Amino acid sequence: MTRTASGLILAYMKACGFQGWTSLWGAIYMAPGYETHQGLIRHERKHLEQMQRDGKLVYLIKYSYWLLRYGYKMNPYEVEARAAE
Repeated sequence: MTRTASGLILAYMKACGFQGWTSLWGAIYMAPGYETHQGLIRHERKHLEQMQRDGKLVYLIKYSYWLLRYGYKMNPYEVEARAAE
């Protein structure tokens, strides 16, 4: 399910420079003005697929580890999601 981000979630997204964000509870949040951006929606849906494929806990651990090891841009989950765009 895709929602327009607001409140604390929007503040978090702005602080991180995100236009889209996928929650562990299965919601995709889009920054205002990006709700119909199909490439970004495909990117965020890929994150949902990754969570389903690997399990939420494993996803969170691997994402965090890879973020520290490779950085955001080269995080394998992000590389895979960008390829889905």
